[in-house]
Amino acid sequence: MKNVSAIILLTLVFVSCSPKLSPDHNWDQKRWTLYELKTVPVQLSGTEKDANLMFVPSQKQVSGTGGCNRIAGSYELKKDGGIKFSNITSTKMMCSDQAFEDRFLEVLNEVDGYAVENNIMLLKKGKEVVMRLR
Repeated sequence: MKNVSAIILLTLVFVSCSPKLSPDHNWDQKRWTLYELKTVPVQLSGTEKDANLMFVPSQKQVSGTGGCNRIAGSYELKKDGGIKFSNITSTKMMCSDQAFEDRFLEVLNEVDGYAVENNIMLLKKGKEVVMRLR
């Protein structure tokens, strides 16, 4: 009986000491495609050129495309669903819809919160959802 109690105690100690998974642990290499920007539906082509974000949680890096240009930068998760994107850079190719891409990057820089619900990423500014990605 003492051996069983000791095994249970050790198991509880190891389980309680294991590191918690970061909320972004399952974002790795998933392409989150933008389908709504500031409540306006985004026209999708179904290709890699659609505006999207890809996260590398182990390095807190983000990359993707604004619809034409490649983008890259960093992100930091904060407590209580906060997120901050920083050092976002992009290539500078001539694009047919540069206004959309500029708006996408502008809004991305304003994001301060997130939630993931039913495989949909909601990026927020305050309580307002400013981007929806799937």
